[in-house]
Amino acid sequence: MKRLLLIAYFYPPLGGPGVQRPAKLVKYLEQFDVATDVITVKDIVFHSTDMKLLKEDIAHKIIRTSSFDPMSILKKITKSKTNKTVYFKTPEKYKKIIRNIFPIDDKIGWLPFVMIAGKRLLKKNNYDSIMATMGPYTSGIAAYKLAKKNKLPLIIDYRDHWTLNPYITFFSKFHKMYSRKWENKILHFASVITVVSKTMKEDIIHEFGEELRSRIKVIYNGWDTEDFSNLVIRKDEKLVIKYIGNFYGYRTLKYFIEALELLHSNNQLSDDLLIEFTGNYYAETVDHIANSKVAHLINVNSQIEHKEAIKSLMNCDALLLFIASHKGKGVLTGKLFEYLRSGKDILAMVPPDGEAAEILRQNKHELICEMEDVKMIAKNFLMLVDVVKKKSNNRKIQLEFSRENQTHEFINFVENRLIDK
Repeated sequence: MKRLLLIAYFYPPLGGPGVQRPAKLVKYLEQFDVATDVITVKDIVFHSTDMKLLKEDIAHKIIRTSSFDPMSILKKITKSKTNKTVYFKTPEKYKKIIRNIFPIDDKIGWLPFVMIAGKRLLKKNNYDSIMATMGPYTSGIAAYKLAKKNKLPLIIDYRDHWTLNPYITFFSKFHKMYSRKWENKILHFASVITVVSKTMKEDIIHEFGEELRSRIKVIYNGWDTEDFSNLVIRKDEKLVIKYIGNFYGYRTLKYFIEALELLHSNNQLSDDLLIEFTGNYYAETVDHIANSKVAHLINVNSQIEHKEAIKSLMNCDALLLFIASHKGKGVLTGKLFEYLRSGKDILAMVPPDGEAAEILRQNKHELICEMEDVKMIAKNFLMLVDVVKKKSNNRKIQLEFSRENQTHEFINFVENRLIDK
């Protein structure tokens, strides 16, 4: 594989975790002599931008198309200051209704523009394969159509489940049946399917057929070595514990706050403690912190660019990780691997029998409990503070989870699959 056509709606200068996977893949594919052309969307209303990640991008060519999806339309019809206000001030329940009305997903209005751009590129260039990163799942349909028409291998990358996603609710039975029909068609046509966890792989095989097993490869999100280079590390006078990321669906800080309040009522929290949350938070999350009995120990910061986020997590004493118990056993957030690379101690409020906990234990992190277990969170928090103060951290960095290594595994798997075909 020497030339790849990648369809990725979320791509720099957009920011956030969904952008990292395709952007880092393109970066390291180039190091393995694979040139990538990317079809993505023009300006949309989105929660964050990351200009540093855009400067890092080395795609061979980026084609930015128009779209008729809500985020693109909102960008066109409102002023720059107004569109984000509309987006963030609209209650999530209303945004969810709007998203669910569309067949496939709310980015289906992007499909005709991707098809036009893809057909033009395929007339001019010889590609070895076509790839889509999902979601949105519209990307998968576009890649399927282009690959099938041009008799090229199809690579499908799942960042999140589609019809098996516990956070997706369908507007009607028809919507779900229609999506499932497309997902089944795409999966059985694809030459390669990459997923972010072992659990996701087994879920897809169980739901869509054992014959898919040989086509599916787990490619972890990993961490980028270069993100951790040339960082200035400063020591704060206080003991600083951070969480960098968002809360959505069943993931919440409610129980963590209750645990802190429990410790506070027992006079077990010292004044030299500072807890920082950095991300885009709904008003109810910010209010929950502000109205708590431990608000004086907590700072809330707006979302920052990825490079700044790495610098921030390196400038702390310990880190917090949240994964809800409900259908969370197979959830592997991208930050998990960057947390591991930081070498910091981690209080992991994750399913103890889940995949994240398994990886944490392999890397000698033992402060693990359910996100909803207030008493255990309180107990582990005190242990975390004690470990940090004793400075007993002595962990080795696992190169297995570097972006470079994961891309190498990706290329080997793809090339072996294409040879076998």
